[in-house]
Amino acid sequence: MIKKILKVILWCIVTLGAFSIPIFFTPLGEIPLTALLRVGDVEPTNFETLQLSENPNQFLICPPSACIAQEQQTSPVFNVPLEELKRNWAAMLKEQKRIEKLTKLGTNNQQDLVQRTRLVRYPDIVSVKFYALGNGKSSLAIYSRSVYGRSDFDANKIRIETWIKRLKEMTRR
Repeated sequence: MIKKILKVILWCIVTLGAFSIPIFFTPLGEIPLTALLRVGDVEPTNFETLQLSENPNQFLICPPSACIAQEQQTSPVFNVPLEELKRNWAAMLKEQKRIEKLTKLGTNNQQDLVQRTRLVRYPDIVSVKFYALGNGKSSLAIYSRSVYGRSDFDANKIRIETWIKRLKEMTRR
């Protein structure tokens, strides 16, 4: 009798798992996962006063002396004017998947976005600010952080490094 009950329970678990995979890990599943994993209100990042938390699930790059927080990497200098770097940024974002723009890139040269992970759709918030350096050069600060959890398996660092590499490719002359 107990063996029959265990078989029925196991069959229910396997069946439920088989049906939940297509629902949650396909475009159909994006809706419930996104609804469950909300971002909440995002305050604009002030890079000049930003203080990093002790959580390892964040990554910051800044031009020298642009941020009070200790950046994990110094931002590169791009040999293009500010407006061209911003255009390249917008083009690079179009290549990315699962991006939601929270704010437009306006005259304040700053933008906030959310990029969600591929499978579970965990949201990461990304803030960027652009800086004109003069003589046709520019740079940017990027702060990427996870909304949920404590560890991100370096996802925020990898994201920023990948995006910087792509921007460098796009701005080569």
